[in-house]
Amino acid sequence: MTKNIVVVGAGFAGVLTTKKLAKRFKSNADVTITLIDRHSYFTYLTELHEVATERVAPDAVQYDLQHLFKHAKNVKLVTDNVTQVDKDNKKVIAENGEYPFDSLVISLGGEPNDFGTPGVKENGFTLWSMEDAIRLRTHLDDVVRRGAAEHDPEKRQALLTIVVCGSGFTGAETIGELIDYKKVLAKRYRIDENEIKVILVEAAPTIINMLDRTNAAHAEKYIKDNGIEVRASSAITAVNPDSVEIKEQDPIATETLIWTAGVKTNHTADEFGIETGRGGRLVTNKYLQAQGFEDKSIYVAGDDANATEEGAERAVPQTAQEAEFEAYVVAHNVAEDINGGSSYEAFKDKNMGFMVSFGYRYGIAQVFGGKRIRGWIATCMKHGGNLLYFMRIRSGYAMWKYLMDEIFKTANKRTVLGSNTATNTNVLWTLPLRLFFGLGLFFDGMSNMGGTAGWMTSLSPTMGTIELILGVLIFFGLATWCANFLVILGFLFLVHTWPASWILFVAFALLNGSGRTFGLDIWFVPWLQRTWGRSRYGIPRSIYKQK
Repeated sequence: MTKNIVVVGAGFAGVLTTKKLAKRFKSNADVTITLIDRHSYFTYLTELHEVATERVAPDAVQYDLQHLFKHAKNVKLVTDNVTQVDKDNKKVIAENGEYPFDSLVISLGGEPNDFGTPGVKENGFTLWSMEDAIRLRTHLDDVVRRGAAEHDPEKRQALLTIVVCGSGFTGAETIGELIDYKKVLAKRYRIDENEIKVILVEAAPTIINMLDRTNAAHAEKYIKDNGIEVRASSAITAVNPDSVEIKEQDPIATETLIWTAGVKTNHTADEFGIETGRGGRLVTNKYLQAQGFEDKSIYVAGDDANATEEGAERAVPQTAQEAEFEAYVVAHNVAEDINGGSSYEAFKDKNMGFMVSFGYRYGIAQVFGGKRIRGWIATCMKHGGNLLYFMRIRSGYAMWKYLMDEIFKTANKRTVLGSNTATNTNVLWTLPLRLFFGLGLFFDGMSNMGGTAGWMTSLSPTMGTIELILGVLIFFGLATWCANFLVILGFLFLVHTWPASWILFVAFALLNGSGRTFGLDIWFVPWLQRTWGRSRYGIPRSIYKQK
């Protein structure tokens, strides 16, 4: 008789649980796994702040479920909105159908918790879904555009003020992205980036409290050094269309309040009739079975679960890392139910630490029992942690997509390797050719200087010196376009030898700006463009006034 496993929610826990179960029952045709989500794709929620600030395109954090489960023949994908769970008859009820189950995994995820603050839903912006990220992305561009064109100083400042409420993971990483993004917006709309004011508001006396105080102090210093105003011990009491009210402080005039202050269980789970704990999280036993419904084989994982290690006083935090650990436990225990076993695995908190990125180049990691790592290496570790999840779900497609979107196809140089990899052309792939050609010209120039025949046999010692200099410039990627152009001219007017004609084609290929990849042109060309442009035309502005 066929047995049905239903997984509700294709988040971090839902996808990994489904993957583990699909592998476990790969050779068992009598077991079917149904994965239900309101979207046809898995959203990498922890990177939504990158979408909101145009660091990556919206589809960069979307991973199509068909791609992820293409080879899992025992997995059925369903796009639907779940509304209820009939526990007695063991059916999941959704808007477009009913789905019977022998075992059920609830992993709907969370949603923003506004703690009843007036005006947050109507006037604030959240970052908990793709729709949220696109809405905020559109708004930030629009509000800065309008602010740049506004003549009235007070209205202009209000439009160019962005308030972020909450300094947890989402809030801290949003602040970090805004440090970089305001430079992009300022350039786009021809204003001074310092005109865009970003304020971090935190109700607690300290900020970024998931880190120890040493790391938190470094993070606070970084964001303050980058122009972010920090207001701790500041509780927001109301959010209006044009202002944010703070307890015992003057209101902040703004049209942009990004609310990242808390998370609670998805409101749909409120209808399931399962006991809830703090933040509406569904109470489970040590095996992550829904309390009171152990005999129904109902499990909870991810942000919905009030997962608590046996003997611990508090549930684990609602993070992607914890969701993954819960997925392993749930997959094992569901398999036991399906096979009629009882060797259940108890949940244990295996937290490996925290990694927080503050933009594309600076991060803070607190890992391996408290070891502190800061800066560029911590940012690389954050990428490594994301790739590790894709390894766990065994998706080479997802790993490749992540690398392309985060490293190779990112605009405005906002990758951990800067514009060395994130260019609009394929200059990275000409790097080996540039290094080879530069060395070749250098040694050929030395040969000509010594009177020994080289590639360009007709060159004089003086021209050999020039060839040597051009080789150095090309190798180190400095003024690469000019250097290769001079090589072309030298070949056309001085050499004329067919065996050396390959030099002409290589020099043409390297006119593509190859020095912008691991070369000095990454700094030299922008400096030259900026200096030359300002000396010729001045500084573009959003508003010109008669003097």
